[in-house]
Amino acid sequence: MKAVVYETYGDPNVLSVSDVPKPSIQENEVLIHVKASGINPVDTYFRKGIRQVESFPHIPHFDLAGEVVEVGNNVKNIQVGDRIWATNAKGASAEFVAVSSDLVFPLPKKLNYDEGAAIAMPYMTAYLSLFNRGQLKEDESVLIFGGAGAVGHAAIQLAKHAGAYVITTASNEDKAAIAKGAGADEVVIYTAEDLVKRVKKLTNEAGVSLILDMSFSENMEKDLDMVKVGGRIITIGSPVNNTPPLMWRQLNMKHASLTGVLLFTAPLEELMSAGHFISKGLDSGVFTSHIGKVFSYGEAAKAHAALERKEYNGRIILDHTKEQSQKI
Repeated sequence: MKAVVYETYGDPNVLSVSDVPKPSIQENEVLIHVKASGINPVDTYFRKGIRQVESFPHIPHFDLAGEVVEVGNNVKNIQVGDRIWATNAKGASAEFVAVSSDLVFPLPKKLNYDEGAAIAMPYMTAYLSLFNRGQLKEDESVLIFGGAGAVGHAAIQLAKHAGAYVITTASNEDKAAIAKGAGADEVVIYTAEDLVKRVKKLTNEAGVSLILDMSFSENMEKDLDMVKVGGRIITIGSPVNNTPPLMWRQLNMKHASLTGVLLFTAPLEELMSAGHFISKGLDSGVFTSHIGKVFSYGEAAKAHAALERKEYNGRIILDHTKEQSQKI
């Protein structure tokens, strides 16, 4: 079978399409014929060696959408021919991927495979951040950084559906419009006004109950100023500095909690509950995916470069069917 691979760490040019062995499945797994895969920032960290891979050649990516072509003997809830989406699916950029049946979720008929691949990690991360880690409740206020980004866009929709008052950030008017379209109550263009002052004004100086932060090292001081007494800060990412010094006194004075979230180590039962909830919301039309750009399968290097340059708002997708039609 074909797969996107890299045999050494480096820039996007280390990516290529190669022939690799087709996986076999265990009793609790299903074999997916991948139709589309999604690229996340974490995929670039692995490719560059910031995070280590197990061995080379390495097949990247974790998000996919496709069709079930084989099921293990112990799998009862999934059938051959089912359309699905999945995250935590190692090697998602291959033609076929073996995935635990517990991590596979129904793809509504109204969504195409590109949209399915766009759902996965952003929606799962947003759900775990808001509800499992953040314990968001109806009528609480939440500040979501990066409302035009994939995770931020998903988090806005989930938070509004839960009845929260949603404030988000954007760097310009175009991104603000995307965030508004997702349902945000207020969008703060942080390049044009003081974020802390605006958030305090919007919350009558009390601060927000919950903050979802995509770049914690850059925003820590602001977060601790904006969070209300007894509030919660969820650190989804910290790409600029993975080991920022903790402002403990400010955290302590706010009687606040600082919590991490990571899809790769989240409890299975939380992932399963989140996945089925997301699928139901997508099927009913409550939630939508957010695609920035779709590349063909053979354009993986180009897609990684576009993601790192932040050329598009929303998910970067590799459409495997385009490459199949070109007979790579």
